[in-house]
Amino acid sequence: MTGAYVYTPDIWPPLVAASFLAALALYCWRRRSVPGALLLAASALFASLLLLAMVPEAAAVADAAKVAWYKVQVVWHMPLATAMTCFVLEYTWPGRWLTRRNLILLALPPLAALLMAVVEDGRLMWHRLEVAADGAVVPSLTPAGTLVVAYGLGLVVVNVAALLWLMARSPQHRWPAALILCGLIAARGLFLLDVTHSPWATALDPLVLAIILPWTLYAIALFGFHILDPRPAARTVVIEQMHEGMVILDAHGRVASLNPAATRMLSIPATHACGKTLPELLPAFPDLRARLTDAGNPVAASDPQEETPYGTEISLGTGPDARVYALELSVLEDFRGLLIGHLLMLHDLTEQRRAQAHTLEQQRTLAILQERERLARELHDDLGQVLAFVNTQGQVVRRLLARGEIAATDEHVERLVEVAREADADIRESILGLRVALTEQGLWAALATYLAQYERRYGIHTELSRPATLGDGALEPRVEVQLLRIIQEALANARKHSHAHSVRVSFAAQDGWAQVTVQDDGCGFDPGEVSGDTAGRVGLRVMRERAEEVGGTFAVQSAPGEGAQVIVTAPLARGRGNPTGEGR
Repeated sequence: MTGAYVYTPDIWPPLVAASFLAALALYCWRRRSVPGALLLAASALFASLLLLAMVPEAAAVADAAKVAWYKVQVVWHMPLATAMTCFVLEYTWPGRWLTRRNLILLALPPLAALLMAVVEDGRLMWHRLEVAADGAVVPSLTPAGTLVVAYGLGLVVVNVAALLWLMARSPQHRWPAALILCGLIAARGLFLLDVTHSPWATALDPLVLAIILPWTLYAIALFGFHILDPRPAARTVVIEQMHEGMVILDAHGRVASLNPAATRMLSIPATHACGKTLPELLPAFPDLRARLTDAGNPVAASDPQEETPYGTEISLGTGPDARVYALELSVLEDFRGLLIGHLLMLHDLTEQRRAQAHTLEQQRTLAILQERERLARELHDDLGQVLAFVNTQGQVVRRLLARGEIAATDEHVERLVEVAREADADIRESILGLRVALTEQGLWAALATYLAQYERRYGIHTELSRPATLGDGALEPRVEVQLLRIIQEALANARKHSHAHSVRVSFAAQDGWAQVTVQDDGCGFDPGEVSGDTAGRVGLRVMRERAEEVGGTFAVQSAPGEGAQVIVTAPLARGRGNPTGEGR
């Protein structure tokens, strides 16, 4: 490669083209996540090196230097053609045609051509290399060199066939594939003009055009083709303006893009979000991807009665600024069924959940008012019975005193005192129950408050157990009210009749039903004998009526000396599915 070199304007076209292709290779490398971009970067790099070798060839004065630099160019011809074919195959069907085995097979001919170009100074490829009068190197091919040229033409046939197949199978790829095909045909045509020294060749080296033109078209087809179609632009506007958050994940589960709504919801700039995985994007929910994957098809898997049939819900923020989002993960596939990524949609359910909470609170308030009216009637009836009894006994006492029967009078007065004491206890317990309202925290807060007051007032140990699946909203407000009153009545019976030292209230849930068990360690009783006890019969009847009023069942299990169990079942709220869980 030694010899004299002189300046000539002919060095600028290949030099500028080499710089352009080097920049294009860097651009493709930075966007290598796009199928085919890495191979386009490799081919652009090879083309850039080939063009750089043309610069000293154009400036060389000695024929030997020209021939030497021509050989350097030949070294990059086969890798360039092979990389271009690999790009077309990967662009046509990512991951299907360009397998590791096919890649190795395609790499063997360039290696063989390289060996033929360097062994014995290229005598395996050329009979001789001569410099024409215009300074161009003219090769005289050997049979082996002819095979190399034939292999290059065979690659052209493969490229054309693959692009035609893509144009026939995928309408959305027709114009990009047509651009690549035009670039391929134009490159071969310009190369033919160069090797035949056609008079149609312009002052600009046709070989430079044969390289720079197709790569420009390839890049437009791969990255910028959307500028030729208004539909992607329309989709972009819709995505930018939509209220739902949209996060696009690539095939490796990393954020490729997200719309402005998603950046507002997640409070993270798009530049910081891109490239992150879901656990990195939402560190407060490390199992989010597993939850979304387990949900499968969210719409199909959800209960048809659910108002929001999404995969999972998360809450971001704290206090009054907390926002509730429903997440829906969809698979993105191309027309060949190949996985190209996932689409994560974020639906803001905050206002909907607040409206539901407000409606639920109104329902609870209405249920409480209705229950208070019912309790007022029951209290009125109980007080009426007590006052009627006091009136009757008072008249009897007056008659006994008039007759001077002091002993009989004392017995009736003692009975009056006992009834008054019992009435006072019942009234106080009713007031205690009425003061415990179903606040916005729901049944569980009200029940915990009542049990604490019950234990403090009567010295009877209480215990509450429920599964985690029975959270707020698991029961309708009217069911919550009736269950609370049934539990209060059962606790009153444990105090008055069983003389219990401890009471356990436990909840369970299965197959759309909630089961409540109130068990005490008192003296127990024979359920068959309760029918003769007016007070006991009324209490059990009221509890049974309350359970049946909400579509549930009521049962009592007891035996003398073995305590008592009150078992109530009630339906769960609609859309709660079939929750299960252990007590906690």
